[in-house]
Amino acid sequence: MMSVRKFVAPLLFAVLFLAGCQSSQSAGTLFEEATAGLPGQRFYLAVVLPEEYESTLKKVNQAYQAGEDVWLFASDEVLDQMDGGEEFRAWLGATRPLLFHTEAGPAYLIPADLEMDRLAFVTDHHLEKWADVEQLASLWRDRGDNLRSEQAFAEAVDAYEQSLALDPRSSDAYTGMGAALLGLGENELALGPLLQAVSLDPENYWAQRLLGNAYLNLKRYALAVDPLTRAYLLHPEHPQTLIGVALALGRSGQQEQALRVLDEAASALDDPALQDDIRTLRDEFSGQ
Repeated sequence: MMSVRKFVAPLLFAVLFLAGCQSSQSAGTLFEEATAGLPGQRFYLAVVLPEEYESTLKKVNQAYQAGEDVWLFASDEVLDQMDGGEEFRAWLGATRPLLFHTEAGPAYLIPADLEMDRLAFVTDHHLEKWADVEQLASLWRDRGDNLRSEQAFAEAVDAYEQSLALDPRSSDAYTGMGAALLGLGENELALGPLLQAVSLDPENYWAQRLLGNAYLNLKRYALAVDPLTRAYLLHPEHPQTLIGVALALGRSGQQEQALRVLDEAASALDDPALQDDIRTLRDEFSGQ
């Protein structure tokens, strides 16, 4: 894989360095005014520029390697036209740039710090109105995932709400919200986002599994059978899901089917604790 720190592009492109320069193409815009005080070098990519601005894309990388943030103003059309080998596109993607839609066209912030909190940068500097909506929704979803992993479930729910306000068709964001609500013990509330997640993407393994778990927690065993079965069929390499399927079947009055599923689970699992769970359920459903 190409290292983002070793990009050397033999591309004879024209790049306009905007820092400290005045140009008819760099007339002040609302976005530029909003970001004028922020650090970083600014480059405007164009096909034809005055001779005094002739350069190559190497200058963009040189600024980046020098540890500076880089603001790159470049349309998709220009990038497509110039980057025939897609070397620059590959490098640009590896830097995880922030994309803004500005009055002067698309603008990328290429942060020198790969670990920079991109969402905090956007929100702290009030740049939401220019940020690419899909990217911003993804950043809020990532924030929710991180908060959920830290068991900050209430804050995670808020982050997922922000993500869904921007992208209301994100199955992953609905799944994350459902998981966070389950973490809060709000099983009933978790059903709404989880049902929405599986409606948008029936092959979302975690949404199906979490939906089944929510129904189990609510003792709605018959309703848990279908999502847990779907989850197992999507990822049979996780046979522990079969224990939930058997529990749902047995406690919804389908004991014979439950015992068959438990036999399948017993043959696929070697974890002693799970084997104990299987024996307990087998005793329950066989009337022993």
